[in-house]
Amino acid sequence: MLIDLHTHSSESDGSLTPEDLAALARREGVAAIALCDHDTTGGLARFAEAGKKYGVETIPGVEISAAWSNGNCHILGLGLSRPHAPLEEALKKIRDGRGDRNMRIIEKLNSLGIDIHVREVKRMAGGDVIGRPHMARVMHEKGYVQSVQEAFDKYLAKGAPAYVDRFRLEPPDAVSLLRDAGCVVVLAHPAQLCLDSQGLNALVAGLIPFGLTGIEAYSPYDGATEEYRALASQYALAVTGGSDFHGISKPDLRLGYYGENTPIPVECLDSLRARMGPAANRRNERILF
Repeated sequence: MLIDLHTHSSESDGSLTPEDLAALARREGVAAIALCDHDTTGGLARFAEAGKKYGVETIPGVEISAAWSNGNCHILGLGLSRPHAPLEEALKKIRDGRGDRNMRIIEKLNSLGIDIHVREVKRMAGGDVIGRPHMARVMHEKGYVQSVQEAFDKYLAKGAPAYVDRFRLEPPDAVSLLRDAGCVVVLAHPAQLCLDSQGLNALVAGLIPFGLTGIEAYSPYDGATEEYRALASQYALAVTGGSDFHGISKPDLRLGYYGENTPIPVECLDSLRARMGPAANRRNERILF
């Protein structure tokens, strides 16, 4: 049995609709899958309905990119069972911040001789959340770069000529917000934090009082799985895993796998369910959006 507790759809920066993502899970033999779009819950209701249609267990989630100076700090909220007004308000503020940032990035790209327009980026996105991956895909489509990765490396990554920062929540605020929304709160792909073992331990210990309840030990970016498992054991955290599947914008990431031909352990689903409570065993009934 395959599972995947971290995926994205076209509602943020993935290439598949929530419905197509559920259909792909069925074809690939992924029995349980979490949708964690960036800064939006807009696709969760459709994802749940598609899960029922295709016989796939769907887990509603969201991913928040928190403020972080070196690397990335991403926080997952898994098992989001109902709309939570403070969370939706915060997500809207984050999305609005993305909008201002997007215009500034496009202005920088134009000044560098790359002729793309926000209309093209919106068309490429197709959902509520528009971001750098959509710009990268437009740049690739128009022949300015040979790949999406090249667009990031040359223009869009942090420190590159067209990079612009945006509004983000501080990590404790993101964690507490997701906790108050009833989520299992997971620190995603810890390697992207760019911390040593001591720094990671300190961060995890500091976030637990705000509601951190899990760590993503199995991720395509992380080679220190056993370290993360040990950290989860030390602080009695859930151990989760996900592919961070995005579709064509990250073509090397395969649904249900965190490494090449290495499936995400089913035990991660058990670990998550243990913290979601009795309702976690009722398939496709957790979302009331």
